[in-house]
Amino acid sequence: MIKLLLLMGLLSVFPLSAQQACDQSTLNNVEFMQCLDQQLVQAKRELTSWENNHLFKLEEQAASSGRQDGLKLFNKARQSFSTYTEQDCRWQFIGQLPDNNAASASYKQCQLYHFKQRIELLKQVHTKA
Repeated sequence: MIKLLLLMGLLSVFPLSAQQACDQSTLNNVEFMQCLDQQLVQAKRELTSWENNHLFKLEEQAASSGRQDGLKLFNKARQSFSTYTEQDCRWQFIGQLPDNNAASASYKQCQLYHFKQRIELLKQVHTKA
């Protein structure tokens, strides 16, 4: 229970919605890429927090019920999400080559999109549980 409280505290410290969008038209290329990098770090951090929150709940449930099914499936879903996100963004990166700047920006924006979608899904599941 203490872990859950600490996790909830972390989630409130790193709100994804407080981030401003990176505007390519007002930032030079280096600033734009740095902005995307910062957003990616923040999104990964928030995603990890939400995943850990669900893991803690599933571990507690497994410990009390003896059933590991939910925990195993959640871990499999995490791995599948990671693989899918990597492959989906990689083909977009390759499609933008040889313009390395556009390819990198496309890859990072794709990852941000997937992370934000996954975070929203995990939030919805959290509120239902």
